[in-house]
Amino acid sequence: MEAVATEGVKFILEKLFEVASEEFKLVRGFKKEFANLKKYLKMINEVLKDAERREITDSAVKSWLKDLEDAVYDADNVLDEIKYEDLSRTIQTQHKIKPKGCLNIPCHTTTTLAFQWKMAHKINDINADFKRINNEADSLGLNRVKDYPLAKPLAIDTTSFTVDPIVIGRETDESEILETLTSSIHNVLSVLPIVGMGGIGKTTLARKIYNHHRTKTHFDKRIWVCVSENFDQMTLYKRILESLLNKDFGGGSKQVVVQKIAEELKHKRYLIVLDDLWNKETIVWDDFKSTLVGVSSNKGNFIIVTTREEEVALIVNTWSSPRRLKQLTNSECWSIIKARAFQDKEVPEQFEITGKEIASKCRGVPLAANMVGRVLQGKEIEEWDSVLQFGLSNLKEGEKGVLQVLKVSYDRLPSSSLKKCFAYCSIFIKDSVIDRKDLIQLWMAEGFLPNNLKSEMETTGNKFFNILLQNFFFQEPEKDKYDNIISCKMHDLVHDLACLVSESKSFMNMESRTVDDIPQVRHLAIESIGEDIKEKASYLSTLFLRSSIPHEILSYFKHLHSLKLCDADIKELPTSIGTLKHLRYLDVSYNDDLTTLPETVCKLYNLQTLRILYNYVFPGLQRLPRDLQFLICLRHLCINDISDNFEMPPKIGSFSCLQTLPLFCVGDKVDCRIDELGKLKNLKDKLQIRNLELLSCKTEAEHADMAGKRNIYKLHFHWKESTDSTERNINDESVLEGLQPHEKLKRLTIEGFRGKNFPLWTTNMKINKGNSGSWVKFDKLIKIEFRNCHKCEEIPMLGHLPLLKYLKLYGLTSVRSIRSSFYGESDCSSTSSSDGQETRVSFPSLKSLRIQEMPNLTKWEEAQMSRMQVFPCLEYLMLSNCEKLTHVPHLRGCGASLKEMIIWSCPELRELPCDLDSLQSLEKLTVLECKNLQSVSYKK
Repeated sequence: MEAVATEGVKFILEKLFEVASEEFKLVRGFKKEFANLKKYLKMINEVLKDAERREITDSAVKSWLKDLEDAVYDADNVLDEIKYEDLSRTIQTQHKIKPKGCLNIPCHTTTTLAFQWKMAHKINDINADFKRINNEADSLGLNRVKDYPLAKPLAIDTTSFTVDPIVIGRETDESEILETLTSSIHNVLSVLPIVGMGGIGKTTLARKIYNHHRTKTHFDKRIWVCVSENFDQMTLYKRILESLLNKDFGGGSKQVVVQKIAEELKHKRYLIVLDDLWNKETIVWDDFKSTLVGVSSNKGNFIIVTTREEEVALIVNTWSSPRRLKQLTNSECWSIIKARAFQDKEVPEQFEITGKEIASKCRGVPLAANMVGRVLQGKEIEEWDSVLQFGLSNLKEGEKGVLQVLKVSYDRLPSSSLKKCFAYCSIFIKDSVIDRKDLIQLWMAEGFLPNNLKSEMETTGNKFFNILLQNFFFQEPEKDKYDNIISCKMHDLVHDLACLVSESKSFMNMESRTVDDIPQVRHLAIESIGEDIKEKASYLSTLFLRSSIPHEILSYFKHLHSLKLCDADIKELPTSIGTLKHLRYLDVSYNDDLTTLPETVCKLYNLQTLRILYNYVFPGLQRLPRDLQFLICLRHLCINDISDNFEMPPKIGSFSCLQTLPLFCVGDKVDCRIDELGKLKNLKDKLQIRNLELLSCKTEAEHADMAGKRNIYKLHFHWKESTDSTERNINDESVLEGLQPHEKLKRLTIEGFRGKNFPLWTTNMKINKGNSGSWVKFDKLIKIEFRNCHKCEEIPMLGHLPLLKYLKLYGLTSVRSIRSSFYGESDCSSTSSSDGQETRVSFPSLKSLRIQEMPNLTKWEEAQMSRMQVFPCLEYLMLSNCEKLTHVPHLRGCGASLKEMIIWSCPELRELPCDLDSLQSLEKLTVLECKNLQSVSYKK
């Protein structure tokens, strides 16, 4: 295998030289020491090329690299300490006087000169280490390359890519398994295992079967559960139930959970996929299976199990024999490589000759073929020859050999920063869902993403994430409704590769272990810690912990960059958190009893990311530290649930770097009003603005500058419901007019609005651009919700929005009629029909329509134009608690698309909105509490 230790040294060396070149106010006290430091860094860089070549075979060089790595980490910590001091003094200058009772900015016991003297000595010690290391390089005979570039150029993002593996050679397996599933209906529960080595395509095949139209038609319920190495029955039952409910399920005994599963599966045929099963305890499996047999008496239910272990397959199998996936032929591997590297283009003869040799090295593993094919895409024949000669040498049989093939992709990642980002992923447990934004913020905290004028760290992080995804280091990307990738997973073998190339810098064990089992690592994920961790704490840069951390121990982790204390049952964070000067990332999410943070958090001047997410459990976040504005490096403040009395800390507009702020609560105190939001120019993604009832007019609302926040694509305006029955001086119409957003918005929610009429931009879903008088519609809107706008009397025009997929009208209690203006007929796009006449289409993309809690709605009018097609893509329709509704339009346009319709508590409704016999795709119909709806006739 190629060298991996050198990569870590190269990365930190690049970062170190960059930091050493920065201009700090305090540097003038030891300019000579800094000059020597940069000189030694350049000298060390000159021998790295030769060290990389000799690392594998020369143990002395490998030891030299380890010594060098320790030295550069020490240097990095010292430079970071100087940077912290620089930030601290900047804040002291900006906040000279603090009111009594507030957090006191630390008054340093040493003078500036004393600090400079102390740091000069530390840098001299580091320089002495680097001088010694340079001398040892000469004694080892490492050759110097004077013009060797200190940093490689960053990876260039590609214009398009596919993230789905190419599947070849599994057609027979797929066809026969589908036939087994759909024709075997005599047993209550059958189990069919798919067995094979890692990377052979078990999960890919199971997913194709799971999503096949024959499977969807045959089974009423389909459930996918990733099991991995921990076979815990209770956990599996909860995952099965959460899949059935399509939401999280809280606490409850086994009896409660299983009973709920039984209710959901009653009279239904189901398919469960248990992906990546390792359990070999027959008794445990039999108990699990017997419980599932008991929840439903229906016949024809199936479990598909994927496993690497033949013994596991034999334990669970109820069929004639497990489905054993064979390795692909060399020809099939070449087909995958060819398709990945050339797409549909013709393959030159010399590439085909070399390519077939490379394919034979993939050992019949499709994951390896997909990854190698992606590496070879766009490369010249010399690169193909190089991959064959050096990248696939010394192959072994089985998974170790496959791991070497996968490492070819790693070796050819275009920068040491990107390689470091991938290696860092070894800290996550296998089969875990990796949140994209969270991962990028962790990379930032560890300094893996450069921040310069050309590109922000987040931009580079997204670029790196996409490169790892397109090269199959990441798989199973999950997207939101707006087509943004929100999470991914890593294949087990790819995780093994990350562990290999991390050179044991990460240690992941979520089970209890003694500290003696923990090596001197940089990144640690563990269940709990005690006093015995102290001696190793200073090495750590990352700590993931699933328990509270004692006050007296926390300060020992003095070089932490990232601290994740999620779901750790923390009620109070230790005040010693303020001693972690190097901390860039703090996540205390899902500790539902943690309602605030200590004021000492405001001493974490380097902090870039602060995450405090909740499981939507009362009471939520009560407050944030009032001096939060001192965190001048903060880029991401992630909060999602707050108490009703929550107040934003003052001067939040001073966060010039802030990009993530999901919630902003307007306050009535100085430095807490809406103009603070207007100062935040770099906000992205989503924003909810609460307490809008405190605004008095359009001019005040315009201070938020919503039109200028063009990177916000999800927007939620919220007025708190008043307890004052008189509700005098309501200016919501004027306020909402002043909150007009930009036209590229993708989601809009308006909640608690108390005006009778929406402003013009909302009524017509258009904005006036400039002085030209031209109107531009919100043609990027995908989702709209109007909630509890109790005084609103008319629904806006919405049918002309071309991309609108989800619409919810809830609690519009004063609306009496949905008028024909709702369809936006005159502004709808038109198409030519077969008879040559023009047809307009209203709501051309709408998939889901919910009309709920509208007790005074009596009529829903038809579209006025005779040649108007309405709701051609509608899949889900809900009408509920519309007690006076007597008439709804006939939904002629959705006959081929409507899958589910719910009509609930509409007692005056006399007929359904469609002829059921014309609905070709209807799968579920629910009609409840509709006493005047005499009968429903439906044949399918």
